[in-house]
Amino acid sequence: MTVTVDSASCIGCSMCAYAAPGIFHMEGRVSTVLPQPDETQFERAAGAANRCPVNAIKISKET
Repeated sequence: MTVTVDSASCIGCSMCAYAAPGIFHMEGRVSTVLPQPDETQFERAAGAANRCPVNAIKISKET
C-alpha cells in the first residue's frame, strides 16, 4: 500500500492527522505521511483519506 498527500492541494485542516495519528503528521500547514503504513493499517488510512475535504490523500494497494 502506498499513501501520498498532494501538498499543493492540502489545506492543512489536520483531519487526517487526527483520524490516523500513526500514519499522518502535520508539518506546518501541510500533512505528511509517516513511514509508509502496512496493509493492516489500510482501514485507518482509508478513513483518514475519506475525511479529507479536498481529496488530497491518495491510497493505492499493491497487488
